[in-house]
Parts: sequence; structure tokens; C-alpha cells
Amino acid sequence: MVLRTYYQGEGCRFVIRPNRSLTGTQTIIVYLSLASVCLIVATGFTIMGFWLVLPFAGAEVIALACGFYLCAISAKTTEIVCVNGNRVAVEKGFTTTRRVCEFERGWAKIALLPARVDWYPSRLVIRSHGKQVQLGAFLTEAERKMLAGELRQAISTE
Repeated sequence: MVLRTYYQGEGCRFVIRPNRSLTGTQTIIVYLSLASVCLIVATGFTIMGFWLVLPFAGAEVIALACGFYLCAISAKTTEIVCVNGNRVAVEKGFTTTRRVCEFERGWAKIALLPARVDWYPSRLVIRSHGKQVQLGAFLTEAERKMLAGELRQAISTE
């Protein structure tokens, strides 16, 4: 998902985030639903005498929690590209962003690099003077192409 914000003066800002299908509360509800079903079934088998099912169900619930946690954290990834004046600044982070790289606007080039293997996605990079930063690795191919066009336009015309 790409959001474009214009400044009142010159320049613009692109906020790039992955699409998130669930909010934090919804993620917790889905996890608790799955974990409770798993533990209820395991408890039933334990009552019938198959006690070894319960530790494996516990391990499954813990692994599920780790998976949900990692997905929730990676969904908070944010990349910000600020184009103003003579600078193009790129910031990346999860909950807070930090400046990764800054380019001279006149020398910055936007490149959409094709994948080495057919089924891999292309890579969108900003490069200048031997430095490059990849943007939008989590975007779809169509979103990446659209962002490349908008960035080229923002860097060249403003």
C-alpha cells in the first residue's frame, strides 16, 4: 500500500506499508480461537488416556503464537521516501523509522530491476553514486511499477 502526501511548499512524501488484513485485536481473537480449539481437543484426548497429545498440543500453540507474533511485527514495516528541495531521503523501520540513506535529487535514479529468475518479483531501487536502497519488497508487482513511475515523476518534475 502506497500513500502519497504533498507538502504545502515544494516536495512530497511517499509512505509505503504492506497490506494488513487484520488489526491487532483481530489477530489476538483469531489466535485465541485456534489455540482454544487445539487445547480443547487435546484435553479430550488426554481424558481418554492419550496423555502424550497434550504436550504436543502445547508446543503447537506456542509455535502458532510465535508465527502470529512474527507476522504482526512484519506487518508494521514502514518505508518513507521524502522528496524535497535537492534531497531524496529514505527512512525505514518497524514501529519508528530511521534515516537509511539520503541522495542528491539531481543524481538520484529510480530503477526497476528485473528478477534473475522468472517467478521472482522485480526490485525497486533508488541509486546514486554507488549507493542504492531497495524499496517496497513487500509490494505487489503492479504496486511496485506504479510507485516507480510516481517516484520518477516526483524526482524529475518538482
